[in-house]
Formats: sequence, C-alpha cells, structure tokens
Amino acid sequence: MRRSHVISLFVMFAAVSVFVVVMAFVGRNPKQKIAAPTATNQVIIEPTLAPTQETSATPSATDEIATATPTAEPTEEPTPEPVVRPVINPSDFYDFSTKETEFSIYNSRKVEDDPESMEFTIDSAALNVLDGYEYIYRKTDGAAKTVYITFNLGYEDKNGSTLKILDLLDRAGVKATFFISKNYFEENAANVAEIIKRGHTVGSRGDIFAKGSGNKTGMVYLSPDQFSDTMWSIEVLYQQLAGENTRMTLYRPEKFSVRDLALAEAMGYTVVFRSYSYYDWDDSVDRNKALRSLEDNTCSGVVLQLSSSKVNSLILEDYITWAKDKGYSFAALNAAND
Repeated sequence: MRRSHVISLFVMFAAVSVFVVVMAFVGRNPKQKIAAPTATNQVIIEPTLAPTQETSATPSATDEIATATPTAEPTEEPTPEPVVRPVINPSDFYDFSTKETEFSIYNSRKVEDDPESMEFTIDSAALNVLDGYEYIYRKTDGAAKTVYITFNLGYEDKNGSTLKILDLLDRAGVKATFFISKNYFEENAANVAEIIKRGHTVGSRGDIFAKGSGNKTGMVYLSPDQFSDTMWSIEVLYQQLAGENTRMTLYRPEKFSVRDLALAEAMGYTVVFRSYSYYDWDDSVDRNKALRSLEDNTCSGVVLQLSSSKVNSLILEDYITWAKDKGYSFAALNAAND
C-alpha cells in the first residue's frame, strides 16, 4: 500500500472520530434549541390532571366582580291609606221610617234526623223592615258544614268568662266573631285587645246605653247625626287597639228601624243577626240542656249568637268537639260581599 493511501485513511478515520465526539456532546447539551413547529410538525401538549383530584380555579378580584349576583334594592311596603270617616248628610235620612222592631227567628227540621234539613223563618214584622237591605242571619255562601260562633259583649261578661272562652277557642283552633258595645270597649279594653291579638273578628254592637229621643235607651232612638257620631266614636276606640288604618265592617243591632239599616249601610256596615240563640246569660240554666240545644240547632251556615257567660265557658269546648266529630268546621264572619 502506498504511503499516500495510508495518510488518506488516517485523515478520514480522524475526521469520523471527531464528528462522533461532537454529536455525542451536542446530544447532552441542555441549551439545545428546538425548532419551532411548522404546519407539518405541530405538537399538541395536553395538561394531565390527577385522576382523583378536582381542581377549581380560585376566582380573582375581577372575576368576583364580574360574576357577583346583583343585590335587589329593598322595597318599602306601601303605607295603608288612613281610614276615612264616611260622610253622612243627616237630612238624607229624615224620610226613612223610624218604626222600631226586633229580630226574631224560628227554626225547625223538615227531617227529624237530618240537621241539614233545618229551615229558618224570620218574623214577618222584622222581614218587612229588612226588605231591600243586606244582612246576615245564616251564611249560605261559605264552605259546606261551617258553623259561625258569635258573641255579644256588653252586659254579659261574668266571672272573667271572656278570657276563659278565648283560651278554649285557642285550644280548639277556632276563630269567632265578637260584637262589642261601646261601654265594653271603654271598660274592658284589655279584653278587646286580647280578642284582636288572638285573631278573632270584631264587630260593633253600637252603644246599648245610648240615650235618644224621649230619653229612651238604644241606637234606634238616636237621630241620624247622633247615630253616625256614636258609631264612629266606637271605631276610634277600636282603632286605638287594632291600628289607625283598620275599621269594623259588621254591626249587630238590638232594636232597629229602616232608618238604622240605611244609616248602617251608608257607613259601610253589614248588619248581622243570628240563626240561633238561647237563654245563656242565665247562670242557672242546666249545663247539659244548654249543650244539647246547641247540638240540636247546628247545621251548615248556622250563626250562633252566644254571650260570654259562665255556662258557655263550661260547655263550649264540649260542643266544638262534638261538632268536629260530626264533620263540621268553624270560621269567623266577614262582610256579606267578601
């Protein structure tokens, strides 16, 4: 082999060795640059999440502002309009009859064993005076088998019976209607406040001791302006206990005339009478007979007129239990058109 050939082979071997060393060195260099991906060699890197751990981004201050639910501005409840006294022109009522009458009613069952066959007959004299006016003596527009218990407060409140009756009504879950005279408002304001507080309906009984023409006692003997003044003075007493934006809408007269009915209607009252009452103001009445009388006169829509007497404080809870067992429910009265 010629010497020139040997030298050439040696040079080639040395060159290859240097190339191998250089390439090895470049492969270990951490600063080696990677060419940016082109359209043909794009690399997609997807983040890897731990399979058992959910991650949620912590919202930044700007995120909280952007996603916060706007708080509604508080709205003020509208203030009820003050109750305004009805304007009564006395001369509009001078031509109405002032002939007085009392409400009288009779009832009987068409079928002895069927309380729902009960029929009521109003005395013809009272019926003639009532002709053309709205009044309640039995509620026929309420739910079936509903009984309406009402009380007259004025004369009859013996032995703290009113509060005892309120307690037993609470225990039974029953609401009633209390017709209250002016003197009772003045003398027993705490009791009236308790009646209102416990959610019962309050109606006006007028002033049972009002002095009218001929020095006679009763609302029926008052002149139109005296009638209006008296009724509104009782409304003022009621508002002092129930709130100035409230008023009574039910009125139970004792004696009445056409003029009284016209005045009550003009002042916004619905007149309420009764379906049944008994001599419950007499403490000597037999308790069992009293209870039986209520049971025998119970039917759908009956309006019971009771006194806050001792006997009623003793029998009323038993009566309510009996009535509920017979499928009856109880409600307070409202105005005729409500």
